[in-house]
Amino acid sequence: MVSNTNPPGFLGRAVGAVTGRVVDAVPPEVVLDHIDVDALLDHVDVNHLLDRIDPDRLLDRIDPNRLLDRVDINRLLARADIEALIADVDLESLVRRAGIPDVVAETTGHLAGRSLDVARRQVVGLDAVVAGLVNRLLRREPLAQPGPARLVDAVEPAGAER
Repeated sequence: MVSNTNPPGFLGRAVGAVTGRVVDAVPPEVVLDHIDVDALLDHVDVNHLLDRIDPDRLLDRIDPNRLLDRVDINRLLARADIEALIADVDLESLVRRAGIPDVVAETTGHLAGRSLDVARRQVVGLDAVVAGLVNRLLRREPLAQPGPARLVDAVEPAGAER
């Protein structure tokens, strides 16, 4: 808009008085049909318009769910370099944070303990078989309750007195 510091003359006052009536009488479509919009936009400073926009107000008007609904995830992932993303991952730290070494150690300890229990039971069973064979070979009477003397003496039949 051009500002003029001189007061308008007779012609300016006459045009000013008529302009309002003409604008009210002429449909906007007729005026717009005679305007070259591209030529008009060539004179618009877009950066000046963007400087006037409040980004916070603009972002408040955006619905992130609607925006994400428009995103093609498969196409986006096809463009992503997964190898580069994985290369940046510290696997050792990730494994430690997940507690995997503790789980492995605990599981290994339980398995080792169970394996030892099974082996002990088998050795005890084998010992009982060998003791029975030795008793037969030596023609001994089989013990009523096989086991170490201290344990056998500790277990007394019901109703027996010491």
